Amino acid sequence: DYAKLTRYSAFGFIAYLVGVVALFSLYLIGLRTLTKRGNENTQRKDLLFVFFGGAVFGLILLLSYPQTAIDMFVYALRTRGWALYDLSPFLVSPDAFPASDPWLTLAGEWADAASPYGPIWEWLSLGAFHLSGGNYLGHLFTIKLISLLAYLGSTLLIYLILRHIRPQWAVGGMAFFAWNPLVLFESVQEAHNDILMIFFLLLAIWAYIQLVEQQKFWTALFFVAAFAASILVKFVTLLVLPFFLLGLALRQPTWFRRILVMTFFGAAILLLTIIIMAPYWPGWDHWAVLRAGRGAGRSIVALLVLLLLPYTGSTNQAFTITNGLIYLVFGCIYLWGLWRVTCRGRKCFQSPATTLEAARETPLLVSFFVFFWYALFVASVFHAWYLLWCMPLAALVIPKTRPMSGMLIFSLMALLIIPYYETIRVWIPFLNQNHILGHAIGIPILLIPVLLAVWKPVDFLAVEAAD
Repeated sequence: DYAKLTRYSAFGFIAYLVGVVALFSLYLIGLRTLTKRGNENTQRKDLLFVFFGGAVFGLILLLSYPQTAIDMFVYALRTRGWALYDLSPFLVSPDAFPASDPWLTLAGEWADAASPYGPIWEWLSLGAFHLSGGNYLGHLFTIKLISLLAYLGSTLLIYLILRHIRPQWAVGGMAFFAWNPLVLFESVQEAHNDILMIFFLLLAIWAYIQLVEQQKFWTALFFVAAFAASILVKFVTLLVLPFFLLGLALRQPTWFRRILVMTFFGAAILLLTIIIMAPYWPGWDHWAVLRAGRGAGRSIVALLVLLLLPYTGSTNQAFTITNGLIYLVFGCIYLWGLWRVTCRGRKCFQSPATTLEAARETPLLVSFFVFFWYALFVASVFHAWYLLWCMPLAALVIPKTRPMSGMLIFSLMALLIIPYYETIRVWIPFLNQNHILGHAIGIPILLIPVLLAVWKPVDFLAVEAAD
C-alpha cells in the first residue's frame, strides 16, 4: 500500500529505498558498537538499552499503518465471521459473510481463503475481538498489541537463551534480532502472527536447553506445551521438531533410552497438537494450508513454472515438475540437517552420547538453515515475513558468519525488492504483462545477493567468527 498511498510517485519510490537503506545502516552501526562494548561492566546497561529501545520502536510502529501486507485486516475479518456469524474461520472464507458486512472488502485477494493457522492464533484473535468490544479498528490495534508483546517476549528469550549458552553474545544476539528493521516492520507494523509462532518456539528452545543439561518433569512438560503451542499458531514449526527430538535422544547413553525419549516427546507434542486441533479440523479437502500451495508468485517456484509452461502445455504439469525438483533439493537439505544433528565427522549415533555443546547448538543451526532455504526456495509465494522464522535462530548461533551474513542481506533485499514489484512494474507495464520477464528480473535481484552472502559470508560485526 505504500505505493498506492504515494500514487506510485518517484518521490515515494526514492523515499522508501532511502529510508530502508538508512535504517539498515543505523542498525549495523548499532550492532558494531554493541559488540565492541561487550563486557560484563557494560552488559546490564546495554541489555536495558536494547530492550527498551526495541520497546520504543515497537510503540511507534503500533500506531503505524501496515504498508506492505493486509494480513492483519484478514485476521480480524475471519474472527469477525466467527464471533458475529458463527462461521468457523478454519472452514469458511470471508466471501461467505453477509454482503452487508461493512468491512468485507478489506479481505482483498484473501476473500476466498479460510484460515491456514492453528486454533491458538484464532483463540487469541477472538479474545482481541471481545476485548475491543467488536470494534473493528480496536480489534486491529489489539492484534498489533499482541504482536508487540510477542516481539518483546522473543527479544527477552533470545537474551536468556544466549546468556546460558554463549553469554558474551547475549546482548549482541538480542540486538541482532530486536533492532532489525524487517523484524520490527513485519512483527509490529504488519502484525504478522509469525512472531507469535516464534515466541512459542523460543520458549520451547529455552526449555530444550534446560532439558539437555538436566531432565526434569516440569521442564519436559514446558517443552512439550511450548512446542505444541508454536505448531498450533502456524504448522510450519513441525519442520524443525525432529532436530530437537534427536538432540534430546542423543544425550541418552543407550539405544533403548534414546528411542524412549524420542517416542515420548514426539508423541506427546503431536498428541497435544491433534487433541487441540481436532474440534476445528476442516478435513483434508478443505484444509487451507494445502490449498495455499496451489498458487505461486514472486518466487523461484513461480519462475520455474512460467519457464516450463510453454513445454508442458499445462499449468498443473508445470507445477508438478517444479514442485518435484524443489522438494528433491529441499529433501537433500533436510537429510543434511538430520545427518548434522546425528553425526560428528564420520561417527553417527555415538555412544557415549553426543556432547552437551553439540546437543545445545546443532539443532539451532540446522533449524535455521531449514527455515532459511524453505523461505528462499520452497515457498511458492515469497513473503518477507517468512524471515521472522529464521532471524531469531540466526541470533542464537552468532557469531557464526553464514547465518549472520545471510540474514542481514536477506532481510535487506526482502524489503528492497518490494518497490520493484509494486512501483517499477507499474511504471513499465510490459513487465506486468510479460510475467516471465517480470520474474526473470525480480527473482535474481532477490536471490543473488543472498546466495553470495551465504557462499562468501561477510563479517558485518568485525569480530572473529566461526562457520
